[in-house]
Amino acid sequence: MKRYILYALFAILAIGFNSCLKSNLEELPAFEENDVTNVDRVEYRFISDEISKASNQKIVKFINLTVNKKEINKTDKTVRIEVTVPAANSDFPTVERDKVSKANLTVILSVSTAARVFPIGDAPRLGTPGDWTNPHKYKIEAANGNTAEWTVEVTNVTK
Repeated sequence: MKRYILYALFAILAIGFNSCLKSNLEELPAFEENDVTNVDRVEYRFISDEISKASNQKIVKFINLTVNKKEINKTDKTVRIEVTVPAANSDFPTVERDKVSKANLTVILSVSTAARVFPIGDAPRLGTPGDWTNPHKYKIEAANGNTAEWTVEVTNVTK
């Protein structure tokens, strides 16, 4: 008997929580922007000599470089970035600081809501280490399918 009551309760709940509203729903916008909106950060990553207690593997360290200048030109679809390498310290040894160059940086950008980013040619995926000695091109696709080709360049790394 308890089983029948439980089944009846589930049936009532399933019917009760089912929405009958099929019309007069607000039309949500299809996002059509395909822009770079911000330079979030530029990083240098290296494998330290420290060992993780959890995995017994060497720890990968992330050093945030100071973004001195970021020019986002929505008309020309270009991004130009200038960064400064922080001073060496106990977490960032001089040996590693000396290795920082455009050839081994990680660039992290923000793009328009619901947009997707696709590297073009030999461009590194955003958020992964890559060679930034030359400008790179990216296709940014809006949620509605509109695309734009953006050029991203690290123009200067100051130590």
